[in-house]
Amino acid sequence: MTIVKRIETSVAVAAIIGLAVVASTFLFGRSVVSVFRIRHGDKSIAVTGSVKRRIVSDHIVWTATIAGRGPDLATAYRSMSSGVPKTMTFLSEKGIDPKTITVSAVRIREIHPKDKDGHLIEETISMYSVEQDIRVESNDVEKVAAVSRESTKLIEDGIQIQSEAPLYLYTKLGDLKIQLLAEASKDARLRADQIASNTGSKVTQLNSARMGVMQINAANESTTSGDGMNDTTSLEKDVLAIVSASFGVE
Repeated sequence: MTIVKRIETSVAVAAIIGLAVVASTFLFGRSVVSVFRIRHGDKSIAVTGSVKRRIVSDHIVWTATIAGRGPDLATAYRSMSSGVPKTMTFLSEKGIDPKTITVSAVRIREIHPKDKDGHLIEETISMYSVEQDIRVESNDVEKVAAVSRESTKLIEDGIQIQSEAPLYLYTKLGDLKIQLLAEASKDARLRADQIASNTGSKVTQLNSARMGVMQINAANESTTSGDGMNDTTSLEKDVLAIVSASFGVE
């Protein structure tokens, strides 16, 4: 046999072996895929459904702090105590129901001077600060919100008042959560049906469903958190509910 024929024969044998390896690898790959599909059978599909609802706060909490300061405790208290009844009169004139108003206990704070290095001189009292909170909790959201904005006018009457931003709350979250769970579950089923239909399958039953924490944001915001968002700064809010579901398919 000539050298050329030997080379041709070797090349032919190598080609046959190569084809055999490729074929066996292909068949092995197919068998792995088949085993995977047989084990899992593509019998379920996991989807996420969601629904968003705009709500309007139905409860408000507003707190105003009346303060007084003086070189001695008596002076500071008189300064503060004269402002409380004036504030109560103001609220009454604005139509705030007295039953919704709570007045806290008096808080007294000693104010100490500082030395040239900025450290407090604990043994010396330069002034006393006396404070008392007036808290309004009501379902009349718009009225209380308006009063909270107008309350700073009391400063013109010499009242040291600090108005906090109102807390806007929604008291029917329990009922709303049930409604949103149902709607988010329907959305999950719709998504599952669409995916299954695109793959020539059919959804058979719901295997499991889990609702995530609700996200309550100011209107048109979409911040999310693992612990859930609970906005209290806005009158109008967007509530987002998410359901993770698993469906059987065939």
